[in-house]
Amino acid sequence: MNHLKEWAKRNEYDVVKVIMDTESGIKPLIERKRFLRLLDESKTGCMDAIGIVNLDRLTRNWEDVVFIEKHFCENWHICKLLSIGDTIDLSNASGRFMFRMRMVVCCYMPEDMREKQRIGIDRAKKEGKYKGGKKGRSWKT
Repeated sequence: MNHLKEWAKRNEYDVVKVIMDTESGIKPLIERKRFLRLLDESKTGCMDAIGIVNLDRLTRNWEDVVFIEKHFCENWHICKLLSIGDTIDLSNASGRFMFRMRMVVCCYMPEDMREKQRIGIDRAKKEGKYKGGKKGRSWKT
């Protein structure tokens, strides 16, 4: 969090409120109550921007990407989305294109990792090295 505050200070933004959404970006927005409340507040004009560390921390769910983009496009004149790691400008076609391309990568990565994990587990099961079971159980080597 200090990293975000320092970035805001360097870029001449005043931090007026800090809300930490510790939920995973893989989790659907509908289940992230703090983030949804923050989006609702952003429509009121009580803040000029919402700052995040990186876009991949925002969401990794394509349906939520569409929802977030729509929210900020409709409210860009009231509240912007700022990121330490990514330049975001949803006020024009080029900015929306770059946001979408970055978010495609953010959504692709966990899906790809899950597919590779599934392949590895299936191979380990066939070799008798993985029996499945309880969380935290290590693989037999």
